Amino acid sequence: MAAAAALMVTTACESIPVSSPQGTASPAPQTSHDAPWREVEAENLVILKTLTGEAVIELAANAAPAHAAQFREAVRANLYNDEFFYRVIDGHVAQAGLEFEHRLGGWAELSLEAERPIEIDGFVPLGNPDLFAEATGHRDGFAVGREGGQEWLLHCPGALGMARDTAPDSGATELYIAIGQRRYLDRNYTLFGRVIAGMDHINRLDRVDPTPEDALAAFLDPETSEEALARRAERLAANRILSVGVAADMPADIRPRWEVMATHSAEWEILKDSKRDYGAVDAFVVTPPKRLDICTLPVPARQISD
Repeated sequence: MAAAAALMVTTACESIPVSSPQGTASPAPQTSHDAPWREVEAENLVILKTLTGEAVIELAANAAPAHAAQFREAVRANLYNDEFFYRVIDGHVAQAGLEFEHRLGGWAELSLEAERPIEIDGFVPLGNPDLFAEATGHRDGFAVGREGGQEWLLHCPGALGMARDTAPDSGATELYIAIGQRRYLDRNYTLFGRVIAGMDHINRLDRVDPTPEDALAAFLDPETSEEALARRAERLAANRILSVGVAADMPADIRPRWEVMATHSAEWEILKDSKRDYGAVDAFVVTPPKRLDICTLPVPARQISD
C-alpha cells in the first residue's frame, strides 16, 4: 500500500538557515519546578515554514523517542524541504512527506510507540470524565490519556504523528498533523509532538486527497514516475513546504525560543477552571455543566523575547 493512503478516514517565505547536524546543540534550559512557564529545549523545537505561514512544533521526545529522533534526522537531511502536504482532509489530518513508496527507501521502519507505562510523577489530571480513556490530563504540556497501566498522547488538533501502512511497525518518514479532533486514532498511531503555535497556517492549507492516478504512480519504477511527480508538484503547489529546521541547529543570534505554560502550576489550574465556568448568559435556556473537553484547551505557548 502507498504511504499516502496509510492514514485512512473512516466516518511559506525564505528558508531557515541551519548549521551542520554535527554542530553543538544548546544546553537544556534551566527551569525551576515551580516556574509557571517551561522553556522548550532547542533540540525539541522545530520550525516548519509553508506558503501559508510558520508553524512551531514541540517534539515529545520522552513519549516517542525513536520517532522524535528519526524525525530530527530527516529534518537535518532536508527531507521535507520542497515537499508537500499532499493529503489534507477537512476535519481529519494534513499529511506530508515523500508520498510514493519508491521514494521512501533508506529510512528505517519504526516500532509503534503509541503508548508507554504510566509514570507516577508529572501527570496533572484534567478533572473531567472522558469518552475515550479512563483518565485524561497533561504531562509537560501534552494532552495524555491513561488506562490499564498505560499512558498515551491524544489526537487533539495540532498533534504530530507518523503515518504508516497497515502494519503497526511500518512508520518511517510520513508525518501528519491533526486538523480535527480524531481521538479514535489514539493508541493506534504514534504521536511524537504537537504544534504549539501557528496552527492557523496548517488549517489554511488547500484541502486535497490523492487521486487514483497518483495512487497508481506509487507502484511505478522511479524512472517512469517523473511525469507523475511533476503533476503532483503542480497540483500541490499551494501546499509546498519551504523548510523545516531544528532550533538547536540554527545560529544562536537567530535561534527562536519558546515556552509553554507549566501544567503543574497554579496558573494552569486557574485557566482550566475559568474555561469550565460558562457564566450566566441571558440567552441560555440550560446552564452548561462545568466540564472541559481536553482537546478544546491547548496548553498556551509564547515566544521568548531577548
